[in-house]
Amino acid sequence: MRDDTIAALATPPGVGAIGIVRLSGRDAIRIASRLFRARSGKRVEEFQSFRMYLGEIVDPKTGEPFDEALCVVMRAPKSYTCEDVVEFHLHGGPLVLRKALEACLGEGARLARPGEFTERAFLNGRIDLTQAEAVATLVRARSEKVLELSLRHLKGAFGEKVREWERRLLLLGAYIEASCDFLDASVENEEEYVRKEIAALLVEIRTELDRSRRLQPLEEGMLVVIAGKPNVGKSSLLNLLVGKDRAIVTPFPGTTRDAIEEFVLLEGFPFRFVDTAGIRESENPVERIGVERARNYLERADWIVVVFDRSRPLEEEDVRLAELVRSRPHLVVLNKSDLPPALTREEVEELYPGEPILEISALTGEGREELLAALLKRAQETVGPEEDLVLLTVRQREELEGILRVLEEAWEAQESGVPLDVLGVLVEEALAGMQRLTGERMNEKLLETIFSHFCIGK
Repeated sequence: MRDDTIAALATPPGVGAIGIVRLSGRDAIRIASRLFRARSGKRVEEFQSFRMYLGEIVDPKTGEPFDEALCVVMRAPKSYTCEDVVEFHLHGGPLVLRKALEACLGEGARLARPGEFTERAFLNGRIDLTQAEAVATLVRARSEKVLELSLRHLKGAFGEKVREWERRLLLLGAYIEASCDFLDASVENEEEYVRKEIAALLVEIRTELDRSRRLQPLEEGMLVVIAGKPNVGKSSLLNLLVGKDRAIVTPFPGTTRDAIEEFVLLEGFPFRFVDTAGIRESENPVERIGVERARNYLERADWIVVVFDRSRPLEEEDVRLAELVRSRPHLVVLNKSDLPPALTREEVEELYPGEPILEISALTGEGREELLAALLKRAQETVGPEEDLVLLTVRQREELEGILRVLEEAWEAQESGVPLDVLGVLVEEALAGMQRLTGERMNEKLLETIFSHFCIGK
């Protein structure tokens, strides 16, 4: 049933200053009236919507209070779920919250499934599916940048684009159908109209997907892998960048055997810095595993910080690493600028002609700000201009890629002179994809999959 009454904790488990128990459904106000006594003497049924009332929450079996609480009623349809919603704001102890939730369930509410409050908001027409998915992204946001983009998505920025594409596909389909039904009628420039509209949609959807791909590193953080031969100061550099002793540093080569990863925010951009084992040939089976993991990280890296030791001459391992990462996005760093030089800047420039080389000392911190600024600049360039950007979910990207493939097929078909009725089938298929994006066309199983990724109480 979609209109039964559900209840759940709306705040995380554990001890906190405040904990919230939320009810939604046709019996929410009736159940709340059994559990809450307002100091004003008003009954819950008499509460003004969206106004807090102070009182006590009681055990309905004994009538004994077990906490002071605030109660707020949000009447349908002007609530998050478009149903009657009641929230109890209690002291945030696990026992108090459990007793309040059990009391709600004892009075007839059902424990909500993950994401069921948001699912009801979608099913009752308050938000479309793209906005519902934005709620989950916003809740999981680990950086200000993702938060900002998710909020833009929640306000309907992407949904508006999809509805506009949907409107144009609907019009295109109607035009093709009319042309097929009235073959004798002269429709001026019909082929040119179809051609132009499909071409325009292809450009706009490709642009949206390109923007979305640029934003992907923001979701989990831009993966920055620190690479170099053993003992060039990679672990010291990681510690310097993250501002704490995260990796063990010794003068002995090969100390780092496993990758060490740390999450850092720089001006709202999320970064994942990874210290890796020095890449070299080794007979030690444990070190070989570490080197293999380092290579795997290099393949997945968004950026590679290639580290050279200025106090040691250039070696074959340095040259092999340069060849390995030259075609990947990278920054070149000359470490140990505090020691007497044995490696010149010119020698490194021969490996990376025309590229900037940053000189730093992971020991003293000299050059740290310049390196962070360079990484931040690269991140900003990767994301590009932020106007109109929204962060798409994996499902939305895959659906949009599917629509793009159908429209590319339609483009090739019309270029080959395929009859309009065949084009109409492809346009209808693209239209169905747009409707799946907003949730206008959706099946129960897919909905369950989408909302199962939400937390309980949201």
